[in-house]
Amino acid sequence: MSKTIKDYFSIKELVDEEVFNRFGNGAWKFLDENLLDCLFIIRHNLRKPITVNNWAWRGEFSQRGLRHNNSPMVKKKTKAYLSAHMFGKAVDFDVEGMTAIEVREWIVANADLFPCQIRLERNLKGKPISWCHLDCIQDESKSKVYLFDV
Repeated sequence: MSKTIKDYFSIKELVDEEVFNRFGNGAWKFLDENLLDCLFIIRHNLRKPITVNNWAWRGEFSQRGLRHNNSPMVKKKTKAYLSAHMFGKAVDFDVEGMTAIEVREWIVANADLFPCQIRLERNLKGKPISWCHLDCIQDESKSKVYLFDV
């Protein structure tokens, strides 16, 4: 039997509590298929647990997957906010036993495994980011997998 994204992730890991309480497992429809394929490829090939959100059991992370108009990170915005997270095209995550740099290097080295272009956040205000941000926002002027700074 072939594995699927649902063998590795619960919807609770990819959306916040408000979205889960309103839509339950129906919330899968808000997540981009390319993003889900990328997460599956990373998890399946690295064979290590990945943490996006863990609000349901640890209460630590709740805004690292899908974000919406009532998300705490979004509500405080005063300008138009068009993050890939709002479109279900981005996740922030950690891979057990690997640094964010190692994960980004693995993704770059294995670009041919992925079905779409991938953006990886590298630095925030000049300092290395300790988690992985992956999104599927397409930019034809860039390589298949590319790093960007914020």
